[in-house]
Amino acid sequence: MSDEVRLSTEELQRLGATFEIRAEELSRQLAAFRRRADAEALRDGFGSDEAARPHRELYEQAEQALVQLQQRLAEVGRGIKETAANTEAAEEELAEMMRSVQ
Repeated sequence: MSDEVRLSTEELQRLGATFEIRAEELSRQLAAFRRRADAEALRDGFGSDEAARPHRELYEQAEQALVQLQQRLAEVGRGIKETAANTEAAEEELAEMMRSVQ
């Protein structure tokens, strides 16, 4: 087994972009979810505020979880892209150091 680690900064950039794209898609879906399942729609669907209350609480929990997921996906995407940029910069610096030694 080799002790070498190889990174493809292009692949890391694509992976980071994929996370960011998914975060944006989730953001759009969350906006649609909010439009369809607001408190008024739940009350109307269940007939009263009292009957809708447990479902409204579940809705609020689901909404909060989706917001947190969207934010985390975006953070991961940015972090991966930052790692790719740092790796590329370090590789370029190393290559420059090697050229200056020769």
